[in-house]
Amino acid sequence: MKNINPAAYDGGELFDFDLQAFVVRCWKLRRQIILLAAIFFALIFALSFWMGRQYSSEGFMRAPRKFAEYNVQKAAFWDRDTLRRYLEENKKLNDANGQYLLGNLSEGFVQAHLQAVLPLSKDDLRYVTDAKGVLDAIGILGFSITFKDRSPDNAQARVQLMGDYIKDTMLGEDLLDIIYTKAGEAKAKKQQIDNLIIQKRLALAQASSRLEAARLIAGKYPEASKMEARQLLSTGSDNSASRYLSPMAQLVGIETEIADLKSQLTLLERDAEQNALRSEFYERVDQGTRQAKTGSALLAEFVKTAQAVFAGKDLKDDKTREIYNQFMVIAEQMRNKHISEARFVSGPTLPEYRSGPSSLALALLSLIGGVLLASLIVLLVEKVRTSSGVQGNAALDEGVGSEEDSLRPVRVA
Repeated sequence: MKNINPAAYDGGELFDFDLQAFVVRCWKLRRQIILLAAIFFALIFALSFWMGRQYSSEGFMRAPRKFAEYNVQKAAFWDRDTLRRYLEENKKLNDANGQYLLGNLSEGFVQAHLQAVLPLSKDDLRYVTDAKGVLDAIGILGFSITFKDRSPDNAQARVQLMGDYIKDTMLGEDLLDIIYTKAGEAKAKKQQIDNLIIQKRLALAQASSRLEAARLIAGKYPEASKMEARQLLSTGSDNSASRYLSPMAQLVGIETEIADLKSQLTLLERDAEQNALRSEFYERVDQGTRQAKTGSALLAEFVKTAQAVFAGKDLKDDKTREIYNQFMVIAEQMRNKHISEARFVSGPTLPEYRSGPSSLALALLSLIGGVLLASLIVLLVEKVRTSSGVQGNAALDEGVGSEEDSLRPVRVA
């Protein structure tokens, strides 16, 4: 006889399913299934309609910038501390939508609701040879923001809140980058200007010494002033052509050089005074940035510090007013770039109708799910009840048999 694997046989029996018997059994229990299916249908339809059919609000915020700048700043978008400071600053920390954003903020959350809009589509990039170079040069146009909620007002409010938060975050990151960069440049420029002033003063002292020597020579040889004039090639001390000039010509050349050195020295001293104002300003601002602030608060601190530094200065002085204007230009550029120009050009929309699957599709899916779930539950309950009844009858039969055995007479040998 052929050997049969019991394990394989049991496995086949385990997964054997008689559809006809299943349908017949469901038909016999149709009253219970229909009643339970109606309940499940109502529950599933209500839940799916409540969760799946929500109001969707969209908005496009114009915020043109380069990719390098966007890639540097986007990591701050999903920082919880940054969002918490913004909500506290704008008194929205206890707001329901503010709490929703704060509770769900993460990299994936931001990427799901915030999309950078490129100036060229994927189809356009296929016809561009250096697509990466073009995108790096052009950057992005702005951001598309989308939120869904069971309330249309909440969906619209979240789009607006996310857009305002992104604008404020970019303002803070951009302004901090300028402050740190300019502060380092001011410190480095202080040493450079100091070295240039030393060099110019040394050159001026040498030129003054040559002038005195030339005057003494001209006094010894008064007839030398009547020498034939020659073409002036250079008045430098390393050029021998100046030796053949008349003493008067040499005096004029040295005095011209001294005048030029004095002019350069004056400009350097002016730069040193202006750079001292820059250093004083950026040192104060740098101390203020040690405590984290929102973008708008940092911009206000920037302007306030500039006014404090120049409070006792004479703004009628050109060199002082020039530095003050430079700070105000930076503040105005930040305000225009991140507040005025960065704005919603579309939306946030207030949705009137729910989005998602149609009501008919949800009803059909809910009906199918309710019938299947009700059938499985009814059959399972019936099977458990049947198994319990069989076990009870078996136990009863066993008890009766043992009782009859105990009542039988015992034969004595």
